[in-house]
Amino acid sequence: MSDIGKIVANLQDEMIENRRLFHKTPETGWFTFYTTAKIAALLDSYGYTLKMGREIVDVNSRLGVGTSQKQQEAKERAKALLSDKEAKYLDVLEDGLTGVVATIDTKRHGKTTAFRFDIDCVDVTENASSSHRPAKDGFISTIPGQMHACGHDGHITIGLALAKALAENLSEFNGKFMFIFQTGEEGCRGAVAMEPTGFLKGVDYLLGAHIGFQAKVSGGVICGVNKFLATSKFDVNFTGKSAHAAGEPEAGRNALLAAAEAALAMHGITRNSQGVTRINVGVLRAGEGRNVIAPNGYIACETRGETTELNDFMRQKCFDIVEGVAKIHGVEYEITQTGGTAGGDSSPFVTELFYEAASESPFIQDDKIVKNFDFGACEDFAHFMRAVQKQGGQSGYMMIGSNLSAGHHNSCFDFDEKTLSAGLDIFLRASYKLNGN
Repeated sequence: MSDIGKIVANLQDEMIENRRLFHKTPETGWFTFYTTAKIAALLDSYGYTLKMGREIVDVNSRLGVGTSQKQQEAKERAKALLSDKEAKYLDVLEDGLTGVVATIDTKRHGKTTAFRFDIDCVDVTENASSSHRPAKDGFISTIPGQMHACGHDGHITIGLALAKALAENLSEFNGKFMFIFQTGEEGCRGAVAMEPTGFLKGVDYLLGAHIGFQAKVSGGVICGVNKFLATSKFDVNFTGKSAHAAGEPEAGRNALLAAAEAALAMHGITRNSQGVTRINVGVLRAGEGRNVIAPNGYIACETRGETTELNDFMRQKCFDIVEGVAKIHGVEYEITQTGGTAGGDSSPFVTELFYEAASESPFIQDDKIVKNFDFGACEDFAHFMRAVQKQGGQSGYMMIGSNLSAGHHNSCFDFDEKTLSAGLDIFLRASYKLNGN
């Protein structure tokens, strides 16, 4: 397949247009109704077979779902923005079962190669000043308090362009291709709910990527990302008993003290000799009044570990602490898990695959190629990656270099749109190396 660069160049304007469309209409987590419907309609027009709703999301495994009121508001907003042809997909998405898995079969014997692209935004209010390019050029977020401040609008765009390029050149390939457009990456909520439905069974290769992060220069790429940290995210609500703090303190059960003591004890958990671990209590709220024994306490927590086993160690220690302090203070507690994903490393085979593709790409500069990098953070892709590797497949993750206007999750975040062509080119070359005939 000698004309990959030309195929990519011909899709460049379309990619920029799509990126800006999705940037204007960001949606968080399980509220990605508009985004999912738009993606589904395009994939259907390319000739892909779609799976949606309960086929790809296990309802009982969803975390951090949000309120039914906000879901309905997001669904109604999406319906108002979509064409009738696009809006037909909303019914199967029910109460937030968003995301799409699309497949196309060449009808020739070969491997099954899958790609994962995340589609949700973050809860950030976008900078509206004229110095911010999306505001200046008219594609700033139209939804208050929500913004594609992590590059997922670019990921969607690369995924759709890749799907189109493969479908239009299907005669040059063997086997099957699968596209996973996943919601709920932020907070690590999506993969854990999608993976149990079993659609990954039979996948030989799973490829993923992210714009930016440690690849901060346009024309560069990190081919193999390793040391994904596993994580667990959970909330703890303590319920005590109120009483007059001076007149009858012995009658109260202090949930504030329970929450505070739990937070301190969690940060004192002994570290593990087997690898890196993390703990953070990011929110503590409690109490009702200055002279009232606090009947309520709330903490928002997360653990991380270099491996899934190390993260499990940290999470269990936290749960033990919650149980212990609840007994000490005579309060009740409830733990709600809101997110989580596995840890792991990219398969060396896929790292080499990305390296070879990047070395051939006219959009990548050889002196800006980094072969391996230890991430030391979390990404929901790792849950899918671990599942494919456990069944004998190969999976890996790259970072596509881009000049950034600000860091990820910042209100001024924006990336160099030339990055879209670089990402598409590497994915397309990797696809041909795996499935080309």
